[in-house]
Amino acid sequence: MIKLINVSKKYKNTYALKNVNLNINAGEFVFLTGASGAGKSTLMKLLYREETPSNGVVTIGNVNVANLPNYKVPNLRRCMGIVFQDYKLLHNQSVYDNVAYVIRTLGYSSKEIEARVLGALKIVDLDNKIKAKANELSGGEQQRVSIARAIVNGPPLLIADEPTGNLDPKNSLEIMQILEQINLKGITLIISTHDKAMVNHFRKRVITLQNGEIIRDELGGTYE
Repeated sequence: MIKLINVSKKYKNTYALKNVNLNINAGEFVFLTGASGAGKSTLMKLLYREETPSNGVVTIGNVNVANLPNYKVPNLRRCMGIVFQDYKLLHNQSVYDNVAYVIRTLGYSSKEIEARVLGALKIVDLDNKIKAKANELSGGEQQRVSIARAIVNGPPLLIADEPTGNLDPKNSLEIMQILEQINLKGITLIISTHDKAMVNHFRKRVITLQNGEIIRDELGGTYE
């Protein structure tokens, strides 16, 4: 599903990524680990085309996203869900409207939008808070809303950049359990994280970056 071939990303005189080669199959659950500045976020930004590589090829499916014209980038992002550490919600809008926002421009009927939004919120166990404002929720609940927003369009790929970075251990575990259930539905999941406890608990594929290079790729791995 995802392939990086000899990918490098250079900022001025510094490499954020250097000669990265990587294959991720459809349906995989992958943790990206490594110290701050190792290249995790840069790699993820290449996938959703916030950045382009200095060299190399980045493909998702049969699409070379590195060469994708800017006008096609929104279509690319509709085929994936993106979850951030800081939630990026519309704080004065309701939970329902935050999740519906993604698909209101896609031509769905109001009934289809409602069905999709309620379905996504049920997966994250927030279907009882559709009228609550985002800024009335706890951090864990806000992250659940962001996950519901990311999956409401049924994407085959979900990218999560430090999704538990602002959460306590209890909420972190609950968020990871939700993400694992989403992965079991066949959605490819890539999670960038510093959360050693979560990586060790779930024992999925672990890819470790150091100074922009992959130094470890292990199935059923732990955080090292």
